[in-house]
Amino acid sequence: MAEPGKEDAHKGRFGVIRRIDDGIFHIEMGILWTFLGVSAVMVFLDVMYRRLAAPDSKVAELAARIFGVESPEAMETLTTMGPIVSAVIGVGLVYFAFWTAENHAAEPGKQSRIKPIIQTVAACAAFGLLGWVMLQPKVESRWFYLLLYSLSALAWLFKLLQERASGWVEKLVAFFVVTAIYVYITLNYFPDGYSWSKELSLIMLLWVGFLGASVCAHEGKHIQVGALKRVVPPSMAKWTDAIGFLTTAGFCFFMAALGYEYAREAIQLEGRFEQTNIPDWVATIAVPAAFAMTTIRYVAAAFSSIMGGSYGAAPEEAAIAAAAQASKQGAEG
Repeated sequence: MAEPGKEDAHKGRFGVIRRIDDGIFHIEMGILWTFLGVSAVMVFLDVMYRRLAAPDSKVAELAARIFGVESPEAMETLTTMGPIVSAVIGVGLVYFAFWTAENHAAEPGKQSRIKPIIQTVAACAAFGLLGWVMLQPKVESRWFYLLLYSLSALAWLFKLLQERASGWVEKLVAFFVVTAIYVYITLNYFPDGYSWSKELSLIMLLWVGFLGASVCAHEGKHIQVGALKRVVPPSMAKWTDAIGFLTTAGFCFFMAALGYEYAREAIQLEGRFEQTNIPDWVATIAVPAAFAMTTIRYVAAAFSSIMGGSYGAAPEEAAIAAAAQASKQGAEG
């Protein structure tokens, strides 16, 4: 089911431009979700790898401090039992998660007791297999990350093609673009091991932060000051909105210009990150790229406001405008 006014936005003189903008929006959203997910997984795997490869046990050290254990024999026993206790607690938490989900999803009195157990065994077996693959010295980290991405992508693609909800074609195109970017970065810049995750995660989070501003401009979800609308006549509201959009666009253009100068300097210096060997400009170019796109969208929002459109408006205002337009068309029909 299409969103209200979404199909109408793709018609008329500016329909092609709006489709291009929506396509860019889906690519931005794909980058946001991919980078956020990959960053979280990288940091998690970094911590897990350090723990799995470490000869000591943090659980054993914590237990020794709590119970005042100091003898070498007792510490050796705690070090042996620590990972086992951690694994048991982990399995218990996984079961609790599936059990809670089953109780909330199923109708009262029809909850299955076997289903959470089967799901827990399957999930723990999958995590165990992935952990075993991760610890193999012949498996480079880049191939392990590509394996995780492939499994997640296949699950997402299956759901997308099965539902085929509104905008699924644009999302599919965005998926291939984001996948190409991710595969290129993985094959060319992921070093061996897992201790470099923080460096790449910071780069990805930088892109997420600045692209988020562009996404919010597309969706009309930036903070807006609505006091002026209450004191001006309704006939002037579109002009005050346009002035606000243009003012914001001017600020974003200024930030894009500053970011461009900073990125150009980074390109000239040819600096690189130490662990991943990624050029410095890959991170700094996020500033001018995101602010330039945000500038364009706010300029478009200003013209849309003047022409009576709802692009860039807050979601509730866009819904009201779409309803009014539909009512007007119904009256004319």
